[in-house]
Amino acid sequence: MQRAVEQHWRVRLAILCLALTLSACGSDPSDLDGGDTDATDGADTGDTDDASGDDGSDGDGDGDGSGAGDDSEGDDDDDTQTGMEVYLSLCAPCHGAEAEGTELGYELRHPDRGHATWVIRNGRPGLEFENSAMAAFGPETVSDAQLEEILDWLDAFPQPTGGEGLYRDYCRNCHGEDPWQGGVTAEDIGEKDFEDLLERAREGAGGTNYGSRGEYMTGFDADVLPDEALMEIADWFGTL
Repeated sequence: MQRAVEQHWRVRLAILCLALTLSACGSDPSDLDGGDTDATDGADTGDTDDASGDDGSDGDGDGDGSGAGDDSEGDDDDDTQTGMEVYLSLCAPCHGAEAEGTELGYELRHPDRGHATWVIRNGRPGLEFENSAMAAFGPETVSDAQLEEILDWLDAFPQPTGGEGLYRDYCRNCHGEDPWQGGVTAEDIGEKDFEDLLERAREGAGGTNYGSRGEYMTGFDADVLPDEALMEIADWFGTL
């Protein structure tokens, strides 16, 4: 009887051990799957966070986003430059900080606006000044508003006094340093009297043929170059 009882408990103990073993084997794969899933999720999350962190760095720090922002701001700065700032940057190296002219470019005070606009937009070959061809500046470089500001600034210089000063401001660029020898127009005007100067100055020549230095001449209204100023120029001719 005792042997039968012992055998009974041994069988039950064996069944219990088998059950525990099977239970442990069933739980391990589940635990491993769960661990793999968690690890994968963690890796995926980490990758996503890293990518997000990189994007955030690009946008806020030294990455592409920041660079794009800098370019945009630079364009805005160019667009908001004043005419004076544009002049000092692009024009002053050849024409002087006060538009007084240099060995590389003309004096520009009191410009003919039509002619000046044409030259700025089309450039100049630089035949009058050695190695000083002028590039064309389109609206993407000098906007129409900036161009008007430049011309306004150039037109605001005080009117020169005396025949020589008036000649150098209004006539020299085309007729040369010495009116008796002529300039790019190849026409000396030193012999012209007041009546000749008055007629030509009021009528001008060449219409809007701004590109022809030999045919085009600015016409000056009396409020720009009064009769008295033309008389002073003619009188100065008489002293040469």
